[in-house]
Amino acid sequence: MRTHNFTITRTQAYMAKRKALDLITGTKEEQFDMLWDYCLEQRRSNTGTTCILMLDENPKTMVNGIKRFLRLYICFAACKQGFLAGCRAIIGVDGCHLKGHQKGSQLLTAVGIDGNDNIYPIAFAIVEGELKETWKWFLTLLDEDLGISQNPFAWTFISDKQKGLIPAFDEMMPDVSHIFCVRHLHNNFKAEGFGGQALKDIL
Repeated sequence: MRTHNFTITRTQAYMAKRKALDLITGTKEEQFDMLWDYCLEQRRSNTGTTCILMLDENPKTMVNGIKRFLRLYICFAACKQGFLAGCRAIIGVDGCHLKGHQKGSQLLTAVGIDGNDNIYPIAFAIVEGELKETWKWFLTLLDEDLGISQNPFAWTFISDKQKGLIPAFDEMMPDVSHIFCVRHLHNNFKAEGFGGQALKDIL
């Protein structure tokens, strides 16, 4: 900009960048319209991949009669096959907040542990909140992909046991072993003022 003797503010630069990205990749509304095609392409090009898109059926949330995005679940075939072939029957599940255009939504994840004790991605979903119903939906699809309910006693799940997850497990997978993540347990103790080294060593 100095070459052309122009001076712009950070806000102007950001808005220009945003407009350029919209021209290249499309607006967020246009990108949401492509999700159906994305799911179809994933299922076509990656045989065995699970890609489930759910729209909000509530008439009050529709925009000009068009249903809005609600949830998306993806389990790539390679991740599914690799986990079943070479990982232990231990799954960690967790959720976190999303920012940006999906602000207010939650990312749910399921990961395993490979032979090198590294985290192995299995499946993920974008949902409207970390609630009992969304966890039930996620666990149902995960079960369909991995066949957990065929032998539930062989599986162990690790989580922070947040409120929505506990009843979802009780209802959907009552026979699996469900244990507390030690890091979350220690953080909860610290939050209550019990963060000494002795407690940390015991955990």
